[in-house]
Amino acid sequence: MIGILVSLIVVVATMWVSFSGKSANRVIQGIEISLVPNKNPLFITKKILYDSIVSIVGIPTGINASALNITLLESKLKQIPTLRKAEVYLRLDGILKIQAMERSPIALIKNLQGEEFYIDTQGVMVPNKNLRFCDVLIVNGKIPNKMNGGSIMGGEIAKNILALATFIAADSLWNAQFQQCYVDNYNAMILIPRIGKHSIVVGNSSELGKKFENLRLFYAQGLKGMGWNRYKTIDISNITQVLGIRLGQQSIHIIEKKSKKSNT
Repeated sequence: MIGILVSLIVVVATMWVSFSGKSANRVIQGIEISLVPNKNPLFITKKILYDSIVSIVGIPTGINASALNITLLESKLKQIPTLRKAEVYLRLDGILKIQAMERSPIALIKNLQGEEFYIDTQGVMVPNKNLRFCDVLIVNGKIPNKMNGGSIMGGEIAKNILALATFIAADSLWNAQFQQCYVDNYNAMILIPRIGKHSIVVGNSSELGKKFENLRLFYAQGLKGMGWNRYKTIDISNITQVLGIRLGQQSIHIIEKKSKKSNT
């Protein structure tokens, strides 16, 4: 039994050495790039990715596989801020296969330093350089975070922004309604709608589901027969009520948690 096992190990080792030798001596026949998403990429194209490959290792086609440092190439591609994933390997037919996935933008940040950058669904910062515009929530105001491409935007403000942008993007109604968010001196988030002259005080990112359900009720009840332009501020930061401050007045329209109405 031991003799058979030893023989199998020798055979496998011999095959592996033979395969490795042939693999190292293969000539790279071409490059095949797969980019996700395949249609309408937002940040990067196959042409840009190919140019990046050439800048890292030169033109791979026609060279011996042993002369190409695949590990280095993959490592360098993973450092591109617009890419979420990158994988490089050589197929048996000599084709160098590149599989890459670009990041999904969730918000465009304009910080206190005047820098503009995107953050993706994981909170990773992506430099807004030679990128086409993405229709995502635009966030400006008192944002201290400096742009550092490829790293995660940290801190409480960043956490709130990411949570709010993710929540809005996931809801077709709110995604169509809001295009801008302002962070004030108290780190409260204030939404600017596409329609109407009012602003929405969200506060922080806690209980977003309840806050926006209250806002939906306010739109259905508080604005009924009054129109979009009767209020200058709608405050949903307190989940127990919605405060609506009317234009030119100090009066506040309140919708409490159980849909009760009162005026003060």
